[in-house]
Amino acid sequence: MSDHLETEAEVKEELEELGIDNEAGGSPDLFMNGAVVRVVAILLVVVLVVALVFLLF
Repeated sequence: MSDHLETEAEVKEELEELGIDNEAGGSPDLFMNGAVVRVVAILLVVVLVVALVFLLF
C-alpha cells in the first residue's frame, strides 16, 4: 500500500466505478419513522412486563 493521498476527484471516480452513490439526498427509511419506533418500544416494554410477571408468579 502506498502513501499516496487520493484527491476528492479520485475518490469520487472510484466510487462511481464501483457503483456507489455517496450523495446524501435520500429519504429516511420507512421503518425508522417516529410512529413505528414508538410502537416497537411499547411492544418491548409490554413483553418485558409480561415476562417479569410470569417469572414472579
